[in-house]
Amino acid sequence: MDPLKFGHVTAIVLAGGRSSRMEGRDKSMLPVRGVPMIRHIVEQLESHFAEIIIGAGETEKYKFLGHRIVTDTEEGMGPLMGIYSCLTASDNDLSFVTACDIPDISFSFIRRMLDISEGADIIIPVSGNDHFEPLHAIYRKSVIPVADSLIRERKFKIAGLFGKVKTRFIPFDGRGWYHNINDMKDYRSYNDSSLK
Repeated sequence: MDPLKFGHVTAIVLAGGRSSRMEGRDKSMLPVRGVPMIRHIVEQLESHFAEIIIGAGETEKYKFLGHRIVTDTEEGMGPLMGIYSCLTASDNDLSFVTACDIPDISFSFIRRMLDISEGADIIIPVSGNDHFEPLHAIYRKSVIPVADSLIRERKFKIAGLFGKVKTRFIPFDGRGWYHNINDMKDYRSYNDSSLK
């Protein structure tokens, strides 16, 4: 069996909505190599994960992906609510969570995170001066009650989990594959580089 297949792990893709930095466009639907960015991400995940969940506010919009869509338990609460809702719906104890604006996936990096996941609730990539990547990380179902408690307290920062569950940080530089599309400048730069 391919050692990079993660049959015991769920992949969760959080489909963020419109952003003022994206000139009002839905970043998940921006074209990447001829398909919507979210499809580009999902197509990479399909050969490695048995279960893929799309965390989204709109079910009809993402039906074309052919995977289960989980809506937030309560709308407008940000990515912590998305993680909470999808972890609750997941069939597996471990989940790889990624955002819809990180178009390329490194499966060897996911493997590195999973290799150190024993005994941890969260594995968070960290680069440079404590720059965390909580939306490209591993989460265990044990995070659910803590996330629920934070949400009830109206504390919506994912980093609020770090001191309340066993969090392991993994050094990360992402050179050669990692791109986070925060605005249209990032998107155009990524598209230009991917065409080379």
